Amino acid sequence: MAIAARTVTIRSVAANVTFSAETLLREAGLKRTPVRLAVLELLAGMHTPLAAQQILDALPASTDSVTVYRTLNTLTEHRLLHRIRGDDRVWRYALSDSEPQSPRHDHAHFVCESCGSVECLRDVPIPRKLMQQVAPDQQYRVKYSELLLHGVCPRCQS
Repeated sequence: MAIAARTVTIRSVAANVTFSAETLLREAGLKRTPVRLAVLELLAGMHTPLAAQQILDALPASTDSVTVYRTLNTLTEHRLLHRIRGDDRVWRYALSDSEPQSPRHDHAHFVCESCGSVECLRDVPIPRKLMQQVAPDQQYRVKYSELLLHGVCPRCQS
């Protein structure tokens, strides 16, 4: 594999935080692997969530695609990433903005109906009270909630 394992300190452009990928992995009980570090580093530098294919395209060509898909699933299961499905039914991945142990996903997402882009709206929190008001009865186990706003993004408006 062409991705070298190294210490990675990440400044997330979208969430405006600095963190150590190794610390996140360790706190989530995950091993430090080159692909996990590369995916975390890549997504930390993005303002918008990326589809798996976009992530694969950004990694070295020798990176095993099955490993990347498994990594995305593992990081999502451990809440280091969150995923959003766009109108094209493709999952896109972004760094989580809450603690790995937290079941909350605290912000809304915007789907542009013109270009299909999906954006995390980190400054648009999902109110807890809203989630309590719309919660189904106790027969259902809600893993997470998602708030999708649809419309036309600023780039397509101009």
